[in-house]
Amino acid sequence: MPPAAQTSASKPARNRAAGYNHYGQKIGSKGERTRQALIDTTIELLGTQGLRDVSVADVARGAQTSPATFYVYFRGVPEVVLAALEDAPQTSPELEALMAQDWQAPGALERARAFVDAYCELWNRHGVVFRVRNLAAEEGDERFYKARMTAAMPMMTALTAQIERAQAAGAIPADLRPRACAGTILMMLERLSAIGPMSRDDDTDIAFGPLKAAAAFTLANMLGGRA
Repeated sequence: MPPAAQTSASKPARNRAAGYNHYGQKIGSKGERTRQALIDTTIELLGTQGLRDVSVADVARGAQTSPATFYVYFRGVPEVVLAALEDAPQTSPELEALMAQDWQAPGALERARAFVDAYCELWNRHGVVFRVRNLAAEEGDERFYKARMTAAMPMMTALTAQIERAQAAGAIPADLRPRACAGTILMMLERLSAIGPMSRDDDTDIAFGPLKAAAAFTLANMLGGRA
């Protein structure tokens, strides 16, 4: 991926409507603080409850405001999560720099380990809203499906380009579909990021460390890398 595209992709999709409520009315600094408090409170509540279990009243109470004020900024709790997702990217300059390297040069496994570590750290930084998003998308909510696909696209594009290079060099089978391979890698990394930290440390075969090592080996090989 060209450097300019990487830089653009790494920037979070800032909510362009953040300076306005959903009636289209401009809000000032106090309104921005209230809006952010509603987002922060919603994320905190979703850390221990499901999306359907968190009510507008719960959020308003936690943010020390009223349901009427909540509705000035959002139509419901799902809309708060969608707003939070706009500032929760699934890529970063570090990940993009790693992905842009020559994966067929020696040291691919070390690059893959660094990539997996960075991806898991980034994913879990926004883990609450990502888990809520993914569950809602899998239940058929088109808004959350679109948010999920949009967030994945920069890394999907970068992975696809590297897989195409590996195919051109004869490093991986030519009959594999690059985008399908990229999607499989991202699904693996998402699941690893979400479930890995909950693995039992006393089961050394499937503790988080060994799981990340296995994922790194898979990633390096899919990109045609050499140790």
